[in-house]
Amino acid sequence: MNGKQIALFAGLLISVALTGWLLQNQGSFTEQRSISPSGPDLFVEQMDLKLISEDGALRYRVQADRMDHFPHDDHSELTRPLMHVFEQQQTRWKIRSEHGRIESRGETVWLLGQVVIRQFDDAENASIVIHTSDLLVKPEQETAETDKAAVIQSGRYRIESKGFHADFISKQLELKSQVRGRIDVAG
Repeated sequence: MNGKQIALFAGLLISVALTGWLLQNQGSFTEQRSISPSGPDLFVEQMDLKLISEDGALRYRVQADRMDHFPHDDHSELTRPLMHVFEQQQTRWKIRSEHGRIESRGETVWLLGQVVIRQFDDAENASIVIHTSDLLVKPEQETAETDKAAVIQSGRYRIESKGFHADFISKQLELKSQVRGRIDVAG
């Protein structure tokens, strides 16, 4: 064997040895992650979810800065969610909160922290604005409710209440207790 053949053979032998060593030790070079039994298994940033009815009409749209899914009880947590409730393909209600939680099958949606609800008569003008906190939305029943304090404003009217129940279909707002109202006659 001449010098070139010995160098080539030595190079091949070193390559094989190095490849074997790398394969044997590759676990120490890759990041090892374990999923916490109570932690999230996936996340989505800039989430935009649209829910349609059986006839293909848009019913709800839920947007959030971030959604984290937790497999241990199959719930999702939302950061800065915005929920649109549609009627005849137009937004009739917009609900914004600081964070939220969707239970396993989407049967209940908790909009938590400060919540602002706007009802729209048409696509551009809010006819009612409600400030509250910790709102429970039931999409299948098309209702929302809270036991927390609420301030409802519409034009010259301001109503304060402790808790309410809203029905998106009938457009009724049932105030629960401690209701006080005020009319601004200067407007």
